[in-house]
Amino acid sequence: MDGTRAAPMMTATEPESYGYGRVISGPEVETRKALYGRRLIRERILARGEESVYNLTGLVRAFPLEPGDLPKLTSHLAFYAYFSGRAEELAIRHTGGDEQRHGAVLCNRVTSGMLGVMLALVRRGDSVLSLVARGRSHPCVQQAVELAGGSFQEVQGVEALEQAIGESEWNLVVITPLTPQKYHLPAPEVARAISRAKARGLPVILDDAHMASRSVFYEEPLSLELGDADVTVWSLDKHVPGPRSAAVVAKRELITAIRTQVFQYGLEAQTGHYVACLRGIERYDPERIRRAGDLARQLFRRFRARYGDSVYLAGPGVAISAQDFGELVLARARRAPTTLVREEMSVAACFVMLRDYGIVTIPITGFPGAAPTFRLMMHPDGERLGLEAIEEAAERAIDGVVALLGDADAVRELLLGPE
Repeated sequence: MDGTRAAPMMTATEPESYGYGRVISGPEVETRKALYGRRLIRERILARGEESVYNLTGLVRAFPLEPGDLPKLTSHLAFYAYFSGRAEELAIRHTGGDEQRHGAVLCNRVTSGMLGVMLALVRRGDSVLSLVARGRSHPCVQQAVELAGGSFQEVQGVEALEQAIGESEWNLVVITPLTPQKYHLPAPEVARAISRAKARGLPVILDDAHMASRSVFYEEPLSLELGDADVTVWSLDKHVPGPRSAAVVAKRELITAIRTQVFQYGLEAQTGHYVACLRGIERYDPERIRRAGDLARQLFRRFRARYGDSVYLAGPGVAISAQDFGELVLARARRAPTTLVREEMSVAACFVMLRDYGIVTIPITGFPGAAPTFRLMMHPDGERLGLEAIEEAAERAIDGVVALLGDADAVRELLLGPE
């Protein structure tokens, strides 16, 4: 059991947003929180060295240029000669595509790639249906649809998708096989959803940002091997040793329109960024994900014994939803009164782990749209930190938040720094 299945939602609805509270009150504060988290990491590394922080985000976001790359980047003309087109070829192959049928474009992040896709494929007034297993899709999907002038609705589970398709008119279907909260829609269900959409003549986009961990951890097909999808968006920094970036791979008849929007609005990876994408794909190592997955399964068993059914496997990691984490905190605090919402409790716990153990998780550095899930990914530093230390840190985090429940000002300082 990985905690990723749920009864289907029987109507398409607006996806539930991540809850704001009195401390984290909106996107502006989320940005302040992320910048403060980065400042804390910088100060810790400068004071204690790089080994003093432990990356449990599942992201590396390196810039893996080789020594011989820089002399070939003296100008954009040299870039064209030595690098142009190479990363696209690799991206097509790594997503299970075929160069005869597919093309690709490299973007500066997943949000940019999704925006380019929706600007190309969504017309004003179009209706877009989104499918997830549980939780919600990444906010960038809905935001891109709405920026393009479309409306966005979401269902949970294939049965709900089939009902929604039969009840309303749609122009496009988006499927997220692994959500930002790491809720997993198994490959057979993805294939079934693709088939149902295509039978209705609807284009299908896969938000398969987590393809690297999904395909290895769950032993599933690559994006374009899941079914007759028209477009996939794959992150080159999620369990891939590249920079923050994305590869958009689409059928030949669609890629020109997508690429045009990407270039028109400056969403593409620039020269040095592009080369780092290329090197990241080249250095992709599935074996590292397998090892992280083995460690995650061990941690999952330990956390389940300690925290119960609220714990689920998050691909090669372990997670507790923000809502369930808040319940753990409140239960331990014997329902002490508090003005904090559950999401704030989860994020506060992450900052306690950074302060006391040097552990970095997504809520520390994530800008608006990052899930507030209490999530510990075992790539890249889970093995270096060790299971006992991770368990101890989680316990300390829960107790730390319990102690802060009645002091919103102290939570504000923990997350945002002193005024």
